[in-house]
Amino acid sequence: METLGITRFEDLVAHLDGLTDAAWGASLDSEAVAFVAAVRRRLVRIHNYLTDRPHDTEPETVPREKAITDLGDLIEQFGQISEAARGAGLSTTVTHYLHTARLRLRFTLSGQGGRRIINRNERTGEAHLRWDQGQMTAEVVDSSASGFGVVSKNPVPEDAVVEVTTEEEGSRRCYGCVVVFCEQQPFDYHIGLEIFAYKQ
Repeated sequence: METLGITRFEDLVAHLDGLTDAAWGASLDSEAVAFVAAVRRRLVRIHNYLTDRPHDTEPETVPREKAITDLGDLIEQFGQISEAARGAGLSTTVTHYLHTARLRLRFTLSGQGGRRIINRNERTGEAHLRWDQGQMTAEVVDSSASGFGVVSKNPVPEDAVVEVTTEEEGSRRCYGCVVVFCEQQPFDYHIGLEIFAYKQ
């Protein structure tokens, strides 16, 4: 398996930075490029969480120069980076998140599927959210194997890593999540939480 010279997390980020720069330069669909940039930001936050670094620590990297021709090329090169990271033996949490992002890029942004790769189900209940700058209780409004939708009286910063604890079928479960959106509504905030780790 080709590793593209990736031996450290910083190498992975350098490839993603180069891919994003090339995609912007090629004037590709802004939603697709913004998606790749968001994956890069969230991977850094997850890596910082896993390695006990401050949440806003940025890796010292130089973007790897790349050339992009179209959306299909972007998806192909993103897939190559994902496979290379897995072959290089990086954290399984990081590589699994990258693999899931690859599926989203392929099936949602390329028009090969719907907006979600996993259907969400309506549900009710409470979830306790804790992150490096606070904690709160929120109401769960939907869930799937990949994440939760919750509403709360208070916002949580987008891209923040949050530990989410829920009561499910009589047992307590804890997840590592990243905030993918936090939208203000008339009386509360709707927060999207993407699972990257099952803690118990």
